[in-house]
Amino acid sequence: MKKLTAGVLILVLSSSFVVVQAQQTKPGDTLKTQEIEGVVVTALGIKREKKALGYASQEIKGDIISDAGQTNAVSALSGNVAGVQVTAPSTMGGSTRITMRGISSITGENRPLIIVDGVPLDNSNVNDIDTQRGAGGRDYGDASFDINPDDIESVTVLKGGPAAALYGSRAGNGAILYTTKSAKKGKTDVQFNTGVSFEEIYIRPKLQNQYGGGSQFTLPTQSINGTTYNIQEYQTDASWGPKYDPNLMYLPWYAFDPEFSADYLKPVPFVAPKNDVDSFFKTGVAYTNNLSVAKSFGDTNVRLSYTNTNISGIVPTSKIKKDNFSINLNSKLSDKLKADAVVNYVHTEGFNRPEVGYGDNSVAQKFYQFGQRNLDFVKLMDYKLADGSQRTWNRTSWDNAAPKYSDNPYWTIFENTSADSRHRFFGNAGLTYNIDKHFYITGKVYADLYSQNISSRVAVGSQAISNYTLEKRNVSEFNYEGRAHYNNNFGDFSLNAFAGFNIRDNKMSWLRGTTVGGLIIPGLYNLNNGIENSLATNYDSHSSVKSVFGSVSLGYKDMLFVEGTGRNDWFSMLNDDQFYPSVTGSFVFSKVLNADWLSFGKIRAGWSNIALGTDPYNRLTYTEIGLPFNGSPQYSNPNTSNDPNIKPELKVTQEIGIEASLFKNRVSLDFTYYDTKSKDLIIALPIDPATGYLFKRINAGEMTNKGIEAMVNVVPIRNENFSWNLTWNFARNRNRLVNLYGDLQNYVLTNAPFRAQLVAQVGQAYGTILGTDFVYDGNGNKVVDENGFYKASDLKSLGSILPEYNMGFRNTLKYKSLSLSFLIDIQQGGKYFSTTHMWGMYSGMLEESALGGNREAGIVLAGVKEDGTQNDILLDAQTWGSTYYNTVDAQNVFDASYIKLRDVTIGYELPKSLIGNVFEGIRISAFARNVFAWNLANKGIDPENTSYGSGNIQGMEGGSLPSTRTFGFNVNFKF
Repeated sequence: MKKLTAGVLILVLSSSFVVVQAQQTKPGDTLKTQEIEGVVVTALGIKREKKALGYASQEIKGDIISDAGQTNAVSALSGNVAGVQVTAPSTMGGSTRITMRGISSITGENRPLIIVDGVPLDNSNVNDIDTQRGAGGRDYGDASFDINPDDIESVTVLKGGPAAALYGSRAGNGAILYTTKSAKKGKTDVQFNTGVSFEEIYIRPKLQNQYGGGSQFTLPTQSINGTTYNIQEYQTDASWGPKYDPNLMYLPWYAFDPEFSADYLKPVPFVAPKNDVDSFFKTGVAYTNNLSVAKSFGDTNVRLSYTNTNISGIVPTSKIKKDNFSINLNSKLSDKLKADAVVNYVHTEGFNRPEVGYGDNSVAQKFYQFGQRNLDFVKLMDYKLADGSQRTWNRTSWDNAAPKYSDNPYWTIFENTSADSRHRFFGNAGLTYNIDKHFYITGKVYADLYSQNISSRVAVGSQAISNYTLEKRNVSEFNYEGRAHYNNNFGDFSLNAFAGFNIRDNKMSWLRGTTVGGLIIPGLYNLNNGIENSLATNYDSHSSVKSVFGSVSLGYKDMLFVEGTGRNDWFSMLNDDQFYPSVTGSFVFSKVLNADWLSFGKIRAGWSNIALGTDPYNRLTYTEIGLPFNGSPQYSNPNTSNDPNIKPELKVTQEIGIEASLFKNRVSLDFTYYDTKSKDLIIALPIDPATGYLFKRINAGEMTNKGIEAMVNVVPIRNENFSWNLTWNFARNRNRLVNLYGDLQNYVLTNAPFRAQLVAQVGQAYGTILGTDFVYDGNGNKVVDENGFYKASDLKSLGSILPEYNMGFRNTLKYKSLSLSFLIDIQQGGKYFSTTHMWGMYSGMLEESALGGNREAGIVLAGVKEDGTQNDILLDAQTWGSTYYNTVDAQNVFDASYIKLRDVTIGYELPKSLIGNVFEGIRISAFARNVFAWNLANKGIDPENTSYGSGNIQGMEGGSLPSTRTFGFNVNFKF
């Protein structure tokens, strides 16, 4: 890995050297300096000259997202922005985790604020705790899926507190600003974009293909109707059975149902199946069609857009349909008054999103953790008998068809289904009035509203208790904002100032009903069909924040800039108001350095102090209502006692940086060093249960993040016909939990299913995996006990989920009408715990459990005995496999490093001679995503596929679907 990193650096540096030798002076051969300095979108959607900014930001053009056929506008940032770490969804339409500059809060929000055309989008992590920790559940996605990639003009990433302080408490972790496309004055633009992509399984656990199901080397026998047959241990969900042998005949699980006469009591060879696990999955297909019309009507510009997306996933029956409608208009009502509005409506319908993790309905758990390797999946497709009962391989016994542990996977996907729908409106409307050429005022209303319904079913006859659950969630946020701006020059000095107010109103209601004790009537999914009284749970919250804010930026001779901002928030959920100041400055040193090789140069520095808000009602201790007993309601205290004097978490950020463009703008550099300190962290402190509570919510602890971000852009060649652009970005963050509370050393974030914990540990990086390790002697040898098993240490740190660094390297080449772009994305370090590896070894499913003939010969673990002599104790393979569960957790912890060819895009603009006068242009492009992966510690698990949700619980792999790679093409018609 280090060699590769060095190679990338050498390539960048050598490219820079080539640039010096290859400068040309043809018109159009270099970028203009003013283009490098640029105008960028900043906090509150205000456009500023980049040279005046004293903080780090980065802009991504929308075509990088749309050209790669992305259906998720946040996942598309992966590898493209220094300092931004993205964890893509592990399931179809799932949640996307995104962080900037590390982790700042133990239990609070660590994700940046997502804003579309000034509208802050609710991006809540709604997955329950079991889903997030890998214990089973469905991921229903977040706001990132509601942003339409086809409508994006650009993305601006505000990387830290100094850049985003004007947004107040919600932007302490930075902000991502999406600006959508709009109509241009005097132009008519009609475009139709159609695309299709194909998704296939790629990285998945490597399964052994030598031994079948069971727990012993021989098959049991059974006399049936006077004939003795070899049968199988159908009730055993493990593969420690006999070695495959075409001469060994037995009755498979499907040979006991008379209505399937072709198979009834018909022995078959005990061999590897023709249709293995991979045959269960199908090629996922996504169709996307977008029509947009942009037109200017005098002083009014309007853009309309409609996008239809249909996705069928790799798991049969899983699908998503999404419709995006948008209208973007602006109008000059008079010489002084302008109006603008953006409205988006998104309707998403999902069916049978796959369950992930260690759950009853997780097919990954059935395929890779427990099971019998000799199962033929074509036979499993006949999953139901004529009377509607289940037909599964995991029979309780040969003459009892009830499932012992595992449902037939086809029963799971056809009978135990889920459905979800989400309706979302978001947008803004406002007026701007120019009092004179220096002074204007603006007022806007921003709104984000959505309703989501989720239902899930567990059919009668399943291994789990039959059930019907219904959830409804309604969320709304309104922001009412007014600002006054003043801009003017006074000789060598410039002034850019504004002041404003914001009133924010948030509401959320959640209602969940579920049957209890099973369903009375099979197939009737109604909350009144439960054997016992259904359980209903609801939660309502209402909060508001009133704010005033302002900014003053002073410039001197267009080279020295100082800016101060301030915002004061009054929270309905906190006792005290909060003030957030920031100070930034920049010096354009290229104005005073007369060097031909320096096109532009700037140093900058920034400081901010931001308070991170808390959830509504975290100051109040409320009473919980439980199931009635003898007709009377039951009331109880919650587990956690809240503190009415709880304070927000405070985050102080300092950063310095340099930007430069060299050799007639052929090389551009951007480097940032930052140092953040977060204190008054909010945690739920364990307390004496005699108090009536298990935890008390308090302010405690301090955490730091220090890091660097670097970006280098090189243009080795640019002429009339050919251009070559290279962009390299790098980010390294060092996180440390300085202290917690008193002598408390570990704060448990969650427990992985069965083994290991994810904790915040004093002195360590956030997200420490706590578990047992090997015991080593003084020479570094692993020590075994008297039975030949590895000795296990006490609980200790097995590493952090946070990486050492991330790096991206994009190449873009254009030759006349042909273009090629590809991105290499690199992560070094970090850890994850794998439940799949633990149980896959325990059950004999994984390839690793059957290497080197160990099933027959046994295995002697490499190491020494406690007396220092070489270990010579022979273990049988099945006993050895069980140690992956009950001894050393470190065996199931893996390095999360990877090198990925993230995306490749090839595009071609058809010549005008081929398309005639009907079209203004036609562009055909082909793309591939997640094309190849290298440097995986576990070849069967994608490190990016080890989390389930966008919250703080990460790195606990509990049963992931195979990661996928995607191929597709787009055709864009311009009229």
